[in-house]
Amino acid sequence: MAGSNCKVRQLPERIMIKLDLDEKLIINKHWYVAFSGGPDSTCLLNLLIDKKKKLGKKYNKEIQLSAIHINHNLRPVECVEDMEFCKDFCEKNNVEFISFSVDVESHSKEFKKTIEQAARDIRYEIFDKYSEDVVFLGHNKDDNAETVFMNMIRGTGLSGLTGMDKVSGHYIRPLLGYSKKQIMEYNKINNVEFIIDSSNLSNHYMRNFIRNEVFPLINKKTGKDITNNLNSMASLLKETEEYIIMQTDKEYDKRVNVVNGSVVIDTKDFDTVENVIRGEIVRKAINQVSGKLKDVEKKHIELILKLISNSQSGSIMDIKDGVKILVLQNSRVKIFKDEIEPVSFNQAVSILGTTNVFERSLSISAKIINYTSGSYMGKDWVILDYDSVVNGLVIRNRQQKDKITPHKGNGTKTLKKYLIDNKVDNDIRDKLFILAIENEIVYIENKEIGKRFIPKKGQIALRLEFKTI
Repeated sequence: MAGSNCKVRQLPERIMIKLDLDEKLIINKHWYVAFSGGPDSTCLLNLLIDKKKKLGKKYNKEIQLSAIHINHNLRPVECVEDMEFCKDFCEKNNVEFISFSVDVESHSKEFKKTIEQAARDIRYEIFDKYSEDVVFLGHNKDDNAETVFMNMIRGTGLSGLTGMDKVSGHYIRPLLGYSKKQIMEYNKINNVEFIIDSSNLSNHYMRNFIRNEVFPLINKKTGKDITNNLNSMASLLKETEEYIIMQTDKEYDKRVNVVNGSVVIDTKDFDTVENVIRGEIVRKAINQVSGKLKDVEKKHIELILKLISNSQSGSIMDIKDGVKILVLQNSRVKIFKDEIEPVSFNQAVSILGTTNVFERSLSISAKIINYTSGSYMGKDWVILDYDSVVNGLVIRNRQQKDKITPHKGNGTKTLKKYLIDNKVDNDIRDKLFILAIENEIVYIENKEIGKRFIPKKGQIALRLEFKTI
């Protein structure tokens, strides 16, 4: 219950909960606390207020402490009361109060998420704004056990069974080693007042159902404490995970290249790598591309490994949240985030001055020159025979009937066959711009020039330079 007097009492010399924090990690940072006003976050904030004083005195410096309160607008009346409680608590304890009001229901509907998932995603999106400093979260042993259990239900990988980390990036969870019961006892002994979120009593949400119904039933039937057992299991599996991560990192560094936010994995002799390491390489690649692994389950990893083993180049699979995997030539696979489809364009190229192709954010500068000798093609420029391109030259996407006579060789081939023969990956082909006269290819972006368009020594030529605008 919330009362009118929220002032923190002087902490006794011996307290039941102590914050075991790496002082070097936090002493030069601004401290932010996720503060809902519930028993966990209020306990944490109360402890941090005291910790701030002690470390400030020890290091002779002023530590900045702020509380972040997020109004999810799921309980109209209570939400306002919760915010007022948190604001009052902070004012009386000289803590900066930062509040956000968010629309969880709309986010849930728009992105087809559960209310729980939508609320969590919004919270972490806000907390990530403070990544240059530290954000303290009030998760405890019970929360950790529930998370592990929920991950088991989803069919998680090993990392989902190891639970939460005490320190993860800019997030710190100082109460992870304490149970809900210990936190409640601490609050009682130290007269720390808090509020109760009525939605925590509703079994409509999966976490509440597990907490209120499933765990008590398992404890009653088995005579065991599932919370302690799940935390013990998570701790043991953490050691196993650390070993697997070490082995995965070695193999990942040998096989993976990161290009423009996409990951390309060399899968040559991939079947000689232990299955668990192969799976973790894929999981790490997905995480590197999308920034998260939530909802990537064992079944997804198995399907991806099957795709890698059995599919031809060009095969593609949707994974989750716009992430795709594409089988490339030469024993490679690419994991990438789905992009907007390439914009179609077809525009005449001026042989005098500048042509702007806004669909490609590209500027083409044309200049008539006397070609003497040397290279006629380089990165972002090309020199063409003037008489061959003076009429009908356009810049566009590739088309189905396009053909090219490469500058080396005598035969003409379809553009598709040229791209296949030269091992240009599927996802790149539609992104290349083409210079063409009708369906005859004059130039392929940074790759090829048609044989009859090569400039002749001592004759007039057209030099084109390509720049991003």
